[in-house]
Amino acid sequence: MDTETLYKSISSDNEPDSYTDYYIITESISAMYCDLKCYGVRIEKTTIYDGGGKTIESQQMNNVFYRYGDVRDFLSRAVKERVEPADLKRFTEKYILEGLDRAKQKI
Repeated sequence: MDTETLYKSISSDNEPDSYTDYYIITESISAMYCDLKCYGVRIEKTTIYDGGGKTIESQQMNNVFYRYGDVRDFLSRAVKERVEPADLKRFTEKYILEGLDRAKQKI
């Protein structure tokens, strides 16, 4: 069973009626045999227009992390850098490559 948890919601400085939500997506890998979980992320930007219309731009990546602390660290940085849905894939790739470089330096 997949669940989603709102990690943080931030308002846009440039657009007064716009906000971005950052979610943690929790998925059970094999609930029948163990309690192993993996985590993904979703970024959702909502813009509300005068007159009642709105647009929602969303991007999601599943099964990126296997530790809850890792997904929280990732989203903390994404919020700090105000990553938008269109930039999620690029930001994730950059984050993972930087993590690999840090791991190599520790060896």
